[in-house]
Amino acid sequence: MTNDFTGSPNPGRRDFLKTAVSGCAGLMATPLSASAEAMPRALPEATTSSTGDPPSPSWTKDLIIYECGTTKGFTSPNGPGSGTFESMTAKLPYLQELGITGIWMDPASLQDSHGFFYNSWDRYQVIEPDKFDPSLGTEEQYRTLIDEAHRRGIKILPDVKTHGVMGYSPLVKQHPNWFRGSHWRMTDYDWYGGHTDLDDWWVKVWTDYVTKYHADGFRLDVDLFRPDLWKRIRQNAAAGHPIIIFEEENSAIPGVTDFYQRDSYLLDDTGVLNKVMAQDMPGFYDRRFGRVGHYRVVITYADDGSRVGGSTDGQGPLRVHLDGLTADKTSRRRHDRSWYEQAIPDGIPDVQLTVENVASKPIENILVHDDMFGLWQLHILGEGSPLLAVEGEPPTIELYLATLGYGWPEIALSCHDQGWEGFPLDKSPYTAQGSRSLFGYSCLFAPGIPIFFSGEEFNATFRPLPWLSPYQYGGKDPGKGTWLYGCMLNWDELNEPEHRAMFEDVKKMIAIRKREAGVLYVPPEKEMPNLMAVPFQADIKVPKPYIRWHERSAIMVAANRDTAHDANLQLQIPLQEIGLAGHASYRVTDLWLGEETKAYHEKELAAFTCTVRRDKTPGGGLRVFKIEPNP
Repeated sequence: MTNDFTGSPNPGRRDFLKTAVSGCAGLMATPLSASAEAMPRALPEATTSSTGDPPSPSWTKDLIIYECGTTKGFTSPNGPGSGTFESMTAKLPYLQELGITGIWMDPASLQDSHGFFYNSWDRYQVIEPDKFDPSLGTEEQYRTLIDEAHRRGIKILPDVKTHGVMGYSPLVKQHPNWFRGSHWRMTDYDWYGGHTDLDDWWVKVWTDYVTKYHADGFRLDVDLFRPDLWKRIRQNAAAGHPIIIFEEENSAIPGVTDFYQRDSYLLDDTGVLNKVMAQDMPGFYDRRFGRVGHYRVVITYADDGSRVGGSTDGQGPLRVHLDGLTADKTSRRRHDRSWYEQAIPDGIPDVQLTVENVASKPIENILVHDDMFGLWQLHILGEGSPLLAVEGEPPTIELYLATLGYGWPEIALSCHDQGWEGFPLDKSPYTAQGSRSLFGYSCLFAPGIPIFFSGEEFNATFRPLPWLSPYQYGGKDPGKGTWLYGCMLNWDELNEPEHRAMFEDVKKMIAIRKREAGVLYVPPEKEMPNLMAVPFQADIKVPKPYIRWHERSAIMVAANRDTAHDANLQLQIPLQEIGLAGHASYRVTDLWLGEETKAYHEKELAAFTCTVRRDKTPGGGLRVFKIEPNP
């Protein structure tokens, strides 16, 4: 659900916090009042660090994460929704051939089987996280799945529902003091009530997943809530089996988490494509680091609720100016988990905006949108939206937006929440839908940990499970749902030439990424990657080509999203800018079409030509070249 004016998710959550502020000087978004019921009784000490990145395992930056929607829908050995850990184990040779290195999947926890969400079984409607769901298999079969994945070089990353359990869970009756409040029509844990027995139980449940079943880490749904508990879990695993932890929202916390799932994603839950990532990857990183960008600011005044807006392109009564990456005033990550955040500096510069024509009256809220799904706000209006810091006095104020954080950057081609309620019923919730350009240019060759959803690699036809509803609650219109989580894969499609060709092309992309990891590496999130646009001319509209480099090698990526026409490009390879100028000759290897290597002089690379075949065809949508000086 969205607010028509702001586009902010879940506007109904405004009732958690509504604070009017008088004046803006030094304002850091700390609430002046809140109901006692909405506030935590006790807060754990925040986990902080002033240096370095999370102590991630060495394999973290090499992850290529494959999200298995549900074990039950991934395979169907006995009809729709009949997949098990055993039938998934049988698919591991296929996933090894594809080349992925991590699987984000169900835990073994006991779940509600009656379709609480979208009328379909899923890993989020938890009954007891410490009990095995017999419909998925036995403890031994789960351990066998993980051990066999390890034998094939694949890490297993279970999902964790962090906020609560189904209301009828035996845990609620056995430990009523552990629970307080409700979200998603479930009963919430009282994480801030000082319950050491709850804390110890939680740490043991997820430590056991590592020590007993050899899981390699966790994805945390909704929020981290208690960094101190996850730090304990991580420390319990560190000696014999280091793990990663990534959460859905916010940014990494040194010593606790490694990255977050919604860092950068190509398609939002309503089917809107991130056009910057699809057409201008160099511009995407320039925006992250404050070099360019389009921002819209909306101010809500406290006295009459009036709103006024303006943007960096000169639209609106507010005059908004982008000042770039400047002082550190706030943080993208949370420092505690109440229903508010504190804008606390984290040692990483923020993007500064100067806003003029601000009225001299109390401000209730400020919203900032960019052109890449980014949302910053003074108060929480929806989950995961970071706060901004405000300084100065009307009529001119400065806004500081946390765009960078600790840990590793992530790029999601697709994830399970696509196809959320309200998604067009006649559209597929998959992102790529056969586009080699989106898969490669925007995800696998970009400098982030890639995540994509099961079936996307062979352009699977979206097939909802027979009981999947398009409504989050209620179960109406079974079989018409669009939630990507509730899809059922038809593996026979791999026998069809079109689907097999897509699989082979994605397999080739992954192989290139792994083989050329020296150039196509993932830098820490706060470090600008070696990536820049390549000047070019083309006979049709194409995404901006980019080049990545490291030491004496460079990889150039060109793309074509047009499905009707091939693209003919002339490119000026920026040898001087990437530190490779001045050599007598160069080797250029075509990594995409045939591995052919040719020799070029420097002047020839200033007018390098290539053809990128039309997208959504075998071998189309991309060209990838490796450039090196000859010895």
